[in-house]
Amino acid sequence: MKAWDFCRSVTSVQILVALGVEYGAKQSALLLNTGLNQQSLNNPETVVEASDEMAVIRNLQRELPELAGLGLYAGERYHLSVYGIWGFALASSPTVRKAVELSQTYQELTFVFSGFVVEEARDYACLVFDNSDVPADVALFSIEREIHAAMVIMREIVGQQLGEEWVTFKHARPAHSDLYERFFRGRIEFSASKNALMFPRSVLDEPRVVGNGATASLLDKQCSELIAKRTARKGISGKVRDILLRQRPMTMDMEVVAESLCMTSRTLRRKLDAESTSFRQLVDEIRMTLAEEMLTGTRLSVEQIAERLCYADASSFSQAYKRMSGQTPGTLRKHGRGP
Repeated sequence: MKAWDFCRSVTSVQILVALGVEYGAKQSALLLNTGLNQQSLNNPETVVEASDEMAVIRNLQRELPELAGLGLYAGERYHLSVYGIWGFALASSPTVRKAVELSQTYQELTFVFSGFVVEEARDYACLVFDNSDVPADVALFSIEREIHAAMVIMREIVGQQLGEEWVTFKHARPAHSDLYERFFRGRIEFSASKNALMFPRSVLDEPRVVGNGATASLLDKQCSELIAKRTARKGISGKVRDILLRQRPMTMDMEVVAESLCMTSRTLRRKLDAESTSFRQLVDEIRMTLAEEMLTGTRLSVEQIAERLCYADASSFSQAYKRMSGQTPGTLRKHGRGP
């Protein structure tokens, strides 16, 4: 699995599509091969696969071949406010160091393809970006966008104390290097040993007037929970979960689910195996989740719950539930979920 292959908010796709439309591209062309449409684009709850965002980038480059430096144009649009919980967590951090640490820990809540680490040496600290596993046709866009976006965020977090930045790029000086002079206000190096945004180390531990430790801690926890939620929805297994949960009446038929995904049950079985799970495991997980919700949150009888979860009878449901949870449905209903 590639380091950048994580689910992300639809916000980044919205930004890229808006950029393309602004320069004359058609939205339908920018969403080609993504499975996204106007409805999903407008829904803030939409979660996008990394491959779909990458498809939008490829479409953007194809539709606007004359606009050099697309990554730089895109990067200036990624302000803290577009990142949701991750952005709020950084903005609430009591120090720049805490903000930088949070940014690295929860970068799966960003839109990066070039992952980053934090390094400190002598008078400078730097965010070092690695685009070595990014496909060659989008690698330049990625690194231009990522470093420019990081600079925008650092300016918002640090303010005037940041001064002039020092940016380095591993790629050779491009034909559109004048754009770098326009977007970056400090020292710029090409053909360097690393892709990095460097800034004075002294700013890391300066207290931030607008920071709040308690708020930052709460948002830190929410960032962790959001990543867990998105991970659960990733890949084929996530799509299977969504289909099973949407089906009314509920069915646990693998053939039906495979057909919904436009593949054979054999292919579905192989893809789930590649994600270290199985159709049976997913069915059991969903049944457990729904069973707990109905047992603790409704007055449905065990017989009614068994029927809704496609068990042959209440006895089969009770036995399966005890096997998976270690307690009977009656025990859960009497004592609740526990600690």
